Amino acid sequence: MFPKHFNIILHGLLLLSVLLFSGCLNEKEGSLFDPDYVSARPAPEIASISPASGLAGVTSLTITGKNFSAVKTENTVYFNDKQAQIQEASSTQLKVLAPNVVNDSVKVRVGVKGSELFSNTWLYKLEAAVTDFGSISETQEPWAVASDGQGNLYVSMMDAGVGVGIKKFTAAGVRSDYAPSGGIAKWSGMKMGPGGILYTARILRAIYQIPAGGGSPTIWVAFGDLGTVYDLDFDAAGNVWAGGNNDFIYRVRPDRSVKAFPLTANVRSVRVFNNYVYVAGKVFPDSSERVVRFQIISSDSLGPRDDYFNLTASALGGPGRTIYAINFAADGDMYVGTDMPDPMLVVRPNRTVEQFHSGLTSPAIHLLAWGQGTNFYAVRGTAVGGTITKSIKIFRVNALKNGAPYLGAK
Repeated sequence: MFPKHFNIILHGLLLLSVLLFSGCLNEKEGSLFDPDYVSARPAPEIASISPASGLAGVTSLTITGKNFSAVKTENTVYFNDKQAQIQEASSTQLKVLAPNVVNDSVKVRVGVKGSELFSNTWLYKLEAAVTDFGSISETQEPWAVASDGQGNLYVSMMDAGVGVGIKKFTAAGVRSDYAPSGGIAKWSGMKMGPGGILYTARILRAIYQIPAGGGSPTIWVAFGDLGTVYDLDFDAAGNVWAGGNNDFIYRVRPDRSVKAFPLTANVRSVRVFNNYVYVAGKVFPDSSERVVRFQIISSDSLGPRDDYFNLTASALGGPGRTIYAINFAADGDMYVGTDMPDPMLVVRPNRTVEQFHSGLTSPAIHLLAWGQGTNFYAVRGTAVGGTITKSIKIFRVNALKNGAPYLGAK
């Protein structure tokens, strides 16, 4: 039993709280919903997206519909939960760069400032532009790579610092033994030659052969007029063009006769395309990283030197950056592997240069080989002072165009 005065106090407090609570309710009555409210803008609508599918992080696509804003910053486009970069905008079309979302059914929605509602949802397919290839483990290192006419990839492999020979990978990534190491830790360059013979180099004054179908490496040509060979390629006549850290590049005929052509350079990549021999690396006397080409007049004659691309002088390159690899699409686009943060560039036939598949690979890309169709292979390594100290993985890259043919792989 509480004292009488305590009950009076308690009753007073309860009454006061009821009055205060009632006052709060009476201060603003009713729901926040306003049935007369009209949105500043109608909801956007998606009618179509072209192309019908694309590459994640690469494809610029056009969303057609209505009730968009012509002011780019007033639109937002989501692919699942990733916001896309809007490149152009009108009231009926939005051009956007697809974000790096890989899925057969990406949910695309558009929002517009001033509209309460998002658009309808459009399902869109985005495929991967870059994928890991070959299931390379942490202890394994892929070095020189070459492809054949059937889409197989040949890879010089090391495991735990020891050469384990050349492995053959099908386009599906199935691995098999192709050639033993023969006491050679790794190859620096490889190309498939006529008759299925694989030609290899290892930064010595020699070019090796591995017989068709696989087997032990043997020396094909060495010393004499031949300098150190880092990489090599074939022309349409079956001649080998080779380069390394020398005062010359070299032509080797099928009969193994050698002719030297002056060029003082540390050549890391050689490619023959459209009757030109292209060499990439550090070119002297200015030590710039560049691609130089010579027209092949005959097996005994080259046209004048043409400085095709200078990475050191490029706005996308600069001093201290290194070119490691080049390769070509059928339309003349030249892909360049470097040690830059965005390591792949594409040089168009008009010699303009752009970043390629920006943000989808990591440095350094030091070897390139085209597979079948629109896919090529890029080998990633670690670069220190312009030298690859470790090779890490193989990327398969969709270029959305076919590669130029390897003239030796007939």
